[in-house]
Amino acid sequence: MTPPGDRRRRRVPADRRAVPVESRTPSAGSRRAKRSGRSSGRRLRWISAVTVAVVLATGGAILARPAGPVRDPAPVVPRQVLVTSEDTTATATWARGAATGFRVQYSKSPDFTDAETQQVARNRLALRSLVPGTTYFLRVASLRGDKVSRPSRLVRFTTGFSYPAPRLVVGSTSSSTLSPRWASDAKKAKYEVQLARDESFTKGRTKIVSKQSAKFTDLRYKATYSVRVRVIGKGRVPLSPWSAPDTRKTSRKAPLRVATFNVLKSANLNWGARRIAVAETIRSQGLDVAGLQEATPATVAGGVRQYMDIVRLLGPDWALTEDSTGATGEARTVYNRTRLDLVSQGYEEVAGSTRFGVMRYITWAIFEQKSTSKQFVFINTHFVTSKVRNRFPARTAAAGQLVRVAKTVSQGRLPVIIAGDFNSAGYRNSSNGVYRTITGAGYVDPLIVADRLGSAEKRINADLKSVNKYARQPRRDASAPMIDNVFVSPMRVAEWETVAKLDGNGRVIGTIPSDHNMIRLTVYLP
Repeated sequence: MTPPGDRRRRRVPADRRAVPVESRTPSAGSRRAKRSGRSSGRRLRWISAVTVAVVLATGGAILARPAGPVRDPAPVVPRQVLVTSEDTTATATWARGAATGFRVQYSKSPDFTDAETQQVARNRLALRSLVPGTTYFLRVASLRGDKVSRPSRLVRFTTGFSYPAPRLVVGSTSSSTLSPRWASDAKKAKYEVQLARDESFTKGRTKIVSKQSAKFTDLRYKATYSVRVRVIGKGRVPLSPWSAPDTRKTSRKAPLRVATFNVLKSANLNWGARRIAVAETIRSQGLDVAGLQEATPATVAGGVRQYMDIVRLLGPDWALTEDSTGATGEARTVYNRTRLDLVSQGYEEVAGSTRFGVMRYITWAIFEQKSTSKQFVFINTHFVTSKVRNRFPARTAAAGQLVRVAKTVSQGRLPVIIAGDFNSAGYRNSSNGVYRTITGAGYVDPLIVADRLGSAEKRINADLKSVNKYARQPRRDASAPMIDNVFVSPMRVAEWETVAKLDGNGRVIGTIPSDHNMIRLTVYLP
């Protein structure tokens, strides 16, 4: 072993020579020991001579050198995170703290699946292109150098909408159809309409429409459905909340009210005195469709044709199937377009009718009942008049032509309603060629036939003749013939009525609208 005195000393550069410094502030006893020249016995640490020289030169105190290198403090978790949102944008802010930047994440899911991440230097971030009416979750982490703090607490926010919810009403129901309508403040918008068996709307049908109405068909009989609607934008982005759901139950069937009415030519009697009564008679019966006879193209007061005057008096809900001047002559069909959709229409001239002074027509239209989505054929006609016997074969031939038209238009599958002034005054028996031809083709006279599909279940004023001759006290006769009539293919006929406004003594009240009474039926399409 080498003696201690023989050990070689390493040369230490002057700037690295160390002097002892107490590791903590000396106590009073240690200061006395120092003054007496005795060591305090405390352990000394060594700092470089250069450090001592610098400290002494500046008059500073000698402090203990840290045990390791100085480290930046860890970034703190952001606090006071706030979010304000609108329909497609939001602004997030937070307390800055000691950070060089921030990492912001937001997602529609609280577990931040598919989260969007942005890194910013400021304690503020504007979020854009958000989905209206959607709940989001946001969190922020501080950055300092390459270190990232724990994320802040989750902040939940929900974007607003551009429009309020539409105001929804399911306006018509049937055994297989619902037709919702709504009002909305949105302009040139599209709508998403949902129908389901319950208000959870987990399963059901969806329609995208541009108008403020929709139609769901092929629904179950007597089933309950809920409907809701909202405004949507491009990519089906919702621009409004869902409307409150409207719940309806489909019904089995809906009534259809039909009529035939000879309104008498405007040249006869005083049209100016009768016109209001004619329109009121039609309107008072709640009709869906009516076949008018003698609604002529002649111009009346106001510069319009007689049939257009009637439509104008009925109001904006009413329309004609054919409004051209020459077509169909004075046999015109009017219908309520809030209840029926006109699918197609046409007419034929009654062969040989000009031999008796004026062209007659068989007019037809296919309608769809909005409440049931069922289609039917409505035929309106006015056969040649006169009791002269040579007119009988002409009317019978016209009835044969009518039956052929009905078969062609209905294609043997659509229900048919035939309304008209047939000018056949003979009783309802085999001697009446018109009656025999129409009923022989399978059409039913609801007033006569009994215990059979097509017979009227209820009869009102059925003993009044259809021609009233302006009598204030109409004659009642259950066997009286009807030259105005309505025939139907087999279907339920709930009511038959010879329409006349009578007082308690059976006298006509007010203005008599025409020399004919209206015949009105309430039927149910099969």
